[in-house]
Amino acid sequence: VVEVLEAGLVAADPYYHTKQLLRIENGKLILDGKDYEPYDDPRSGLAVFDLDELDDVYVLGAGKGIQRAAKAIEEVLGDKLTAGHVIAKHGDPKILKRIEVTEGAHPVPDEGCVRGCQRILELTKRVKKGDLVFFVIANGVSSLLTLPVPSVTLEDVRKTTYMMQIDRGAPTGDLNAIRNHLDVLKAGRMARLCAPATMVHIICFYRSNYKDLMTRNVWLHSLPDSTTFADAQAMLKRWKAWDEVPHSVRDFIGRADPKWETVKRNEYERMAFRIFHVNPRELGHIKMASKKAMELGKRHF
Repeated sequence: VVEVLEAGLVAADPYYHTKQLLRIENGKLILDGKDYEPYDDPRSGLAVFDLDELDDVYVLGAGKGIQRAAKAIEEVLGDKLTAGHVIAKHGDPKILKRIEVTEGAHPVPDEGCVRGCQRILELTKRVKKGDLVFFVIANGVSSLLTLPVPSVTLEDVRKTTYMMQIDRGAPTGDLNAIRNHLDVLKAGRMARLCAPATMVHIICFYRSNYKDLMTRNVWLHSLPDSTTFADAQAMLKRWKAWDEVPHSVRDFIGRADPKWETVKRNEYERMAFRIFHVNPRELGHIKMASKKAMELGKRHF
């Protein structure tokens, strides 16, 4: 029983998959992850980076349990890692040594989320051509990665989030059409800020189809967004919240300033990036626990 459970727990931990994805050989950082690529990924294959030719290497991200994947990157890179910052949920033990950690709230964001995002924003200003940036994203990122646009306060975002998700029970996809348009870093904007560099996206979730990631995404915030200001307004009206949300939210979304529109596929695919999902179903906890049971001769475990 212990062996079966252990196999399942290891498979559910993004640390182990990230360690399998990354290695350093002969001065080169190699990402060898056919099992972790999006389906039909046009950039499929080994990703190889000469560490002598890279300037700086950063790790940025947010999500519940995010430190596990970040720890694997930290261990592989060692002193090749320049700096990093991730936002974890309150209560997560801090296990990182070189990457900074800020704790924030989920599902309704708090000041910790904002502080963490401000630090991430500071680091993006250092990123330049010749650098490598790892974005690490996991469930909970939509709350933990919260840095409101200048005309909207954190309390306004909190009220909108609570109204939509707690009071009205709106699913995260509907809510994200709104909060994606109220944020400085969400919905591909982190990548836009780091665009001179090459980016590697470590997604702590199941594998997706590449086209869906580019055209239907609403919550993997280092990737492009599929919603518009019009969608945000429509969602507020669908959930009968348009007249109830704070005036600043209604005003910002209603103005639909093009400079604040989220990043879309056409812009995104001009960037240099790779995507890897480090919790694929094919190597997930159920599959690996079942495989271990079969190895032990327990066909109906």
